[in-house]
Parts: sequence; structure tokens; C-alpha cells
Amino acid sequence: MKRKSMMGISSMIIFCLFFMAGCDIDVVEIERQNFANAIGVDYRDGKYYIYIQMLGLSSVAKRESGEKAPPEVYVSETSGATFIDAFFKAYHTAQERIVWANVTAIVLSENILNKGLGNVFDGLTRYYEFRPTPWIFGTKDSMADILTTPGFFNQGSLDTLLQSPMGVYEQSSTIKPKKLNQFAREIFEPGQTTYIPSLAVNDLQWKKNKKNEAKLSIDGAFFLKNLEYKGHFPYEQLKGIRWLTPETVRASLLLPNEKEPDFLTVLEDQSVKILPVKQDGSFRFTISYFANGIVSNRMRNSTMNVEAMEQFVKKGIISQVRELYQLGLEHNIDFLNLEHQLYRKYHKDWQKLKDQDTLLREDSIKSMEVHITLEHSGSFKNRKITIKE
Repeated sequence: MKRKSMMGISSMIIFCLFFMAGCDIDVVEIERQNFANAIGVDYRDGKYYIYIQMLGLSSVAKRESGEKAPPEVYVSETSGATFIDAFFKAYHTAQERIVWANVTAIVLSENILNKGLGNVFDGLTRYYEFRPTPWIFGTKDSMADILTTPGFFNQGSLDTLLQSPMGVYEQSSTIKPKKLNQFAREIFEPGQTTYIPSLAVNDLQWKKNKKNEAKLSIDGAFFLKNLEYKGHFPYEQLKGIRWLTPETVRASLLLPNEKEPDFLTVLEDQSVKILPVKQDGSFRFTISYFANGIVSNRMRNSTMNVEAMEQFVKKGIISQVRELYQLGLEHNIDFLNLEHQLYRKYHKDWQKLKDQDTLLREDSIKSMEVHITLEHSGSFKNRKITIKE
């Protein structure tokens, strides 16, 4: 009896295995699919231009020797009357099915920002394969150049700022990278001014075997409010934005100034609070900034104690924030997001004031307090700075 039962179970197992083996005709082998890694969007001559970056699988996989094959980067360019129409034209020469779930970066040209993002957002959110988490950038450069600029050591485009921007940001926090879902949340948030980092191709800084080799860089940001494009600004004009970004990991400051520097400090563990204060029916704002820092480098052997250094750091941060605010006054851009703070904390008053353009005034910043603690110098973290007069 047991023998018959065992034979019956064995027959069932064989049948199931045979049945499962016969069902794999619908499974598409991985090498027979095209994996899109990045998408570029441009608008010119009344048409949407779509750029699709694909990276060959051989560029990702290692050979038996442990080395990677030279990168194979393909970039498609198609155009259409709408964003999705241009996408469908890419299928005509795709050879195999294109998988969109692996897209990790979206690059928008300045033209598309001027045109408006409504069509693009609609296309990206309607199709189920697109994920809401790719990094989003803007650019003034050639889209083809942005999507074909390689990383180091034959690593291809999967190891560049385009696909992995946070590694560099954690070492030197300038313009914080942003994902599509965060940008979408901010662009539709009432009273909020948001930005996307600006990508550019720098072909002067690095050389390979004594020949210039192009690399990607984040050189500034594009600012928008309520889907309206407000303008592009280079990083040199946006240095103050680091001190207003709570997620800033590590930022440096050359003091007393860049022309005659005495020391360089690196600030970490920062936090910032912006609070509206109501006075006689109008609002002014207080800014409180906290951070720890280290003195990373001394340029001169001048006599300066820790308290004096901290004062220089405070003045440097306040100066950069006020310069950023002044830039906003000149271009009518709320870089500090004062209006959004009012929207969140005094909503009824915001409803009355939102269309009056009275928030950005010369005296809108009531006060700015900066609290800095310099703990140590360089790699000698266990030794406090003790410099005698």
C-alpha cells in the first residue's frame, strides 16, 4: 500500500515538473529585453524630443577574469506631437521589448521647463511601468552629451552623477539631488518654490592618458513654483542654499573670504528652523541655524582662537544666506520658501496675502541666529583646538 502511494506521489511530481517546464514559453529571457536606464526630454520646433539611454548588460556583468567589458551605451532620439507620441516612435527600431521599470534618471531641458511639465508629468504617471523614484535633473547642454558621458575606469553611465548622485553629495553637499516623487510633491505644494539640479558636461577638469575626458557635474539649479519656470542660477550664486537644506551632510566654508583665506571649516550635523512672526498684520521671519564643525585646514599661522573662528563661520553663513535672499528679491523668487512656512503655520493669513506679493521685502528677515560649535581640527578628532593668543 505504501509502495503504491509513493508511486502515486512520484507520478504527480513528474507531471507537475513536466507541466511547469511546458509553461516557460511565455518567459522572456533577460538578454532578449532592452533595459532603459535614463530618459531625456526636450522641446523645440513645436515637438517633443525623447532620448532613451540603454546600457548593454555586458557593461554591468563581469568577465571570468573579473574585469568589466567596455561600456556600451545606446541613446535613441525620437520626436512627436506629444510626450507619449515620441515614446511610441522609439518602439519602431527597438528590436526587443523595452523595460521601463529600471529607469533611474530623468533629464529635462530648459526648453521643456519653459514649455511646461504638464504633458510630461501626465505621461510619466499614467504608465504603470514607470517608477516614481528616478533622480530628476535639468540641463542646458546637449541631451545626447549628457546621456553618453562616461564614468571612470570603463564603468559606463551607471556610475556617474546621473545615476548615483548621493555619493558625491555626502562628501560635499552643494545642490541636493532630488527624486521625481519628491519634486512632484513640492511642485504641487501651495506656496512652495522648488528646484531640480542642473547637469553639465565638464571636459576640462579630468584627463585620461594626458587627454581631456568629459565628466558630468552639477553646476547649479533650475527653480520652479506651481509648475512655472522661474529661472536657472549657477552654483556660485546659490551657495547659501546649503545652509537652508536640513539634509545637508557635509559642507565647507573658506574664511574670512575666498580671496584672502585663513582657514577652511567643514560643517556637519546641521539643522535650520524658519519661523514667521506676525507684526501689525504683516509677517517677518526668524531663521535659526545649528551645526557642528571642524577646522579642516589652516592657510596661515595667524593667531586666532576658537571663539574668533566661530564668529567668522557665523558671519560667513549669514552673509551667504542674505546674498541668496537678495538674489531672490531681484528675480522675485522665494529661495528661502518663506511663503510656504506661512502657508503651513498661518494658513488663514496666507490665504489673504498669497496674491499681494508682500512677503519678499527688504526687511522680511527679522533676524538670523547661527550657533556653531567647532570641536576638533582635521583628523586629530580627539584633540580640541586650543590656540593661545
